[in-house]
Formats: sequence, structure tokens, C-alpha cells
Amino acid sequence: MARIAVVDDDQDWGELFLRILSECGYFGSYYPTAGKFLDHLSADKPDLLLLDMQLPGMHGREIIRILRSNPATVKMIIIAVSGHDISSPQVIKAFEAGADEYLPKPVDIPLLKVRVEALLRRGTDGKNLLPSEIKIGDLKIYPERRAASIGKRALSLTNMEFELLMAFVKQPNRVLTRGIILETVWKTSADTTTRTVDKHVETLRKELGDFGKRIETVIGVGYIFRSKA
Repeated sequence: MARIAVVDDDQDWGELFLRILSECGYFGSYYPTAGKFLDHLSADKPDLLLLDMQLPGMHGREIIRILRSNPATVKMIIIAVSGHDISSPQVIKAFEAGADEYLPKPVDIPLLKVRVEALLRRGTDGKNLLPSEIKIGDLKIYPERRAASIGKRALSLTNMEFELLMAFVKQPNRVLTRGIILETVWKTSADTTTRTVDKHVETLRKELGDFGKRIETVIGVGYIFRSKA
């Protein structure tokens, strides 16, 4: 049985989420503050976190960054919810921090159920699909540790830069439109601004050094990653 944690300072929403998840067969825990959730994390690590972004004392994005920086929680599925931060820039920032999904309040309950099931299934199905090491030329990627290196130099990649690199590596020699990249990496629709894609590709190229030249721009369309130099 999947374990799900709900962190929401609005008790009505928290109890509603908990009841819905229990009815779906999940084991749920409710925390009214970020502090209480983090205090109990070592003893009760959930498979999925339903996180309100507007919490007193600590914004949801900071909680996501904490979880993504910890090897023990880096793979935790995170669904962000918010009744305030629903503009495109705020949503993109949440995905950049490492959220897997973003739902506005009032939450569409049938959609929530479907997304929880799909994300948990994806997490289960994908556990053993990736190799422990991916090697392309001088580039080495370690999916389990979410780490990468070129030669003897360890790369310093943000969560979204790592996801972007993986998106290219999984589909080499294929043109990826900015819309496809947004949907694959940021889990958002193509009508959201694509400038964030260009910005992250630029920083990824810089971090990759000469290897970054393999990520070629297809003018007016998107990018293509060449598996061979």
C-alpha cells in the first residue's frame, strides 16, 4: 500500500485530501506545517507528497528543494497544490524546484485521483528501467544518484538541468520541440512560455563544456542531441 503525506495548513483541505486518499486505498498522514512533516520524515517517509505551496514559515518550493537534495528523498513523488501561486511563472518555478505535478485549488478531485495513481504507477514501473550508468563519450550519467560527470569532472546540475540532460540522452538524434521538452521535463503544456527551455539549455551547455556542442539548435523548432560528435 502506497504511503502518502499531506502537508497543508488549511485543516479542511488537509482532512479532505486525507479522506479521499484513504477511500482510494492509500495510507495517508496529515501534517499542518512543514516543520512537523520534516520532523517525522525519517520515521514516516511517504511514497508521494501532496504539498500546499503557501505554508507559514516556509514556502513549498523550499521544501521541494530540501527533499530533492537529500538522497533518501530525491525520488519522492511531489504533487504541489496552491490557491494563490497559480500563474505560469509560479508554476514553472515549482517544476524547476522539482515538483512532479502542480494542481490549482480548488482541486479537481477526480483529476487528483488520476494523477496520484498515474504518478505512483510511473514510479513503480520505472524503478528498474534505467541502467546504473549511462556512458556517451566522456559523459557519464548515474540516474540512481542523479549525478553526472565528464572525464574526472563532476557536473554541478540543478534538478531541472539533470532532467533536461536525461530527456536529451533518452532520445538521441531526434529533434525535440520546445513544447515536447516542456511537457517531458517541466510536465506543463506547450502554451507556457518556452524561454525557460532556452535558458536551461544554455546553462546546461555551459556546464557540459565542449560536450555541450552536441546539443544543437534547430532554428524555429527546438533542439537535437547528437549521440556521436
